[in-house]
Amino acid sequence: VGCTSHEPSAQSSPAASGPSSAAPEASPSPSPPGQDSYTFRLPIAVYSYSDADYELIRSAEQILARDCMKDFGLTYRPTKNAAPAIAPDRRYGITDTDSAARYGYRMPPQPAAPEAKLTKDQIKVLYGRTSPAADSTKNAELQYRGKKIPDQGCLGSAILGFRKPYEDNAGAEAASRISTDSFANSQKVPEVRAVFEKWSSCMQQKGYDYSSPMQALETPSFLRGKVSALEKKTAVADVSCKKATGLLKIWFDAESSIQK
Repeated sequence: VGCTSHEPSAQSSPAASGPSSAAPEASPSPSPPGQDSYTFRLPIAVYSYSDADYELIRSAEQILARDCMKDFGLTYRPTKNAAPAIAPDRRYGITDTDSAARYGYRMPPQPAAPEAKLTKDQIKVLYGRTSPAADSTKNAELQYRGKKIPDQGCLGSAILGFRKPYEDNAGAEAASRISTDSFANSQKVPEVRAVFEKWSSCMQQKGYDYSSPMQALETPSFLRGKVSALEKKTAVADVSCKKATGLLKIWFDAESSIQK
């Protein structure tokens, strides 16, 4: 729940055939978050990057990596990614009936990003010492055709160089702490506790015994194995009761007040 740790996907492994970051193309402008995007409607979210922001940052990093590769006489054309799929916001648990009916409490599958096809030389220069093609001798200088390769490779050095001037570790820690604490403290607000009871009563009427949405979300059998019919039915009931009791708005309003 730390909003400053939002970046949706890790850097792809150098063991793969290539990166899955965005191509150096203009990214779409960020669209306003929908009503169910509670995380990005909270007050602290103004200090966090959106998915569209990260795509734009990655595009810039790829341009720098491409130019670095040119200096080594190598071409590098990152694959052009489609607009990133918007993952469901699970800050307050599941909220979408269709997703609940298909996937229960699990996250819907995300499309795999295309990968650039790279030669061994391209991988070596792009990823540096993190590349399988790197010299295994720790102290040996990594070179390509007599020219020193950055330890982190062209891509790693592009990322580090581009982001470092904007780092604010103290600010990020403060924002993350606010986001984490507000989530925990919001569950102690009387209005939220009262609507949890209403939600629990609604669930009991449907045959399920849970004291809060978080308890349902953390049911052990809903976290592993195949999605069962019981999980799907429980998830649909969960969303239905949230909507019937107005739980989501009450919880969001309470946490927003705490964050402010």
